[in-house]
Amino acid sequence: MKRIFTLLFAVLTATTIMAQMHGPMKFVGASNMSVSTMSNDNPSDTILFAMNGMESGNITLPAMKGMQTIPSFTISGAKFTLGENHVVTFADQTFSTKVTVNGAEKKITGTSLSGTYNMADNSLSLTVVFQYGSMPFPMTYTVKGYYLKAVSNPITVTVGGQFTYNNDNVTYELRRYKVGETDKLDVTVPSYTLANTIMGDLTLGSYTVKGLVYDEEQGGYYRDYKNDGLMFHFTAVKDGKTTMDKDYEFAAGKANNILVKYEGNNVSSIVNTFQMGAMPFGIVSVFSAPATSIEGVNANATAPADGRTYNLAGQRVDNNYKGIVIVNGKKYLRK
Repeated sequence: MKRIFTLLFAVLTATTIMAQMHGPMKFVGASNMSVSTMSNDNPSDTILFAMNGMESGNITLPAMKGMQTIPSFTISGAKFTLGENHVVTFADQTFSTKVTVNGAEKKITGTSLSGTYNMADNSLSLTVVFQYGSMPFPMTYTVKGYYLKAVSNPITVTVGGQFTYNNDNVTYELRRYKVGETDKLDVTVPSYTLANTIMGDLTLGSYTVKGLVYDEEQGGYYRDYKNDGLMFHFTAVKDGKTTMDKDYEFAAGKANNILVKYEGNNVSSIVNTFQMGAMPFGIVSVFSAPATSIEGVNANATAPADGRTYNLAGQRVDNNYKGIVIVNGKKYLRK
């Protein structure tokens, strides 16, 4: 009986992983490369993991800096076992692969590969020991990365609280991880375009907000990033003429914050409120994931009519607020 339950857990674990995968899973985290007495740390490496089935998968490691730069390489057919607690374990094993550098083929001989993928916290930990080409010393590469989840859906963007535009498909990347006992979240805001705005056709560049933490009052992962020193590229083209095309900072004295809400492990909404440079108006982009299920609906229930006023970012505002407001579930334009 215990064997049956163990097999069931393994199948469920594999099914969950495969459901996450649309191509290789991407993990991002800190690494260390040590060679002889040298040691190099990298705060952000990207590792790819693609399952071939329930017993093996391919691991692609990034370029590494040691005594010389080792190009990215893939370990094919790395064997693993599926545990009862949603833990994938790579038992210590050897491997071999090849890379081509400047037209010359170099062999990589792995004397040890071990690690785990823990679905409880979405972390991938690996230790890889290998010889590269004719180099005399073995190299040890260790990394702990966290799953980088991509979510795609339309967004609604409101400029100055009055003008609303849409983009039908944008993809955010989110990375949940732990620092000590604190859960944190990094969000990469993608580059996207807004057509036919009052300023013409706009393109807003990508940037990453790091270190969101859960805020009970906001009901999600939140960060005020106006003093983080972030920049993004902004382009405006009107009547065929480029009127703006450069990097901008976020206005330090204005509202620049992002709020990410989850339903279980799924992202339900991302609200990004920001103001760029010396521009006089704020921008609010709202990403709302499609509902996957509805449970426990009470047909007789109605939203409380408390008369409170909120902006499009879901923040409560007072009677002096100008622009689009929400009162008792309905939108109004307050001039």
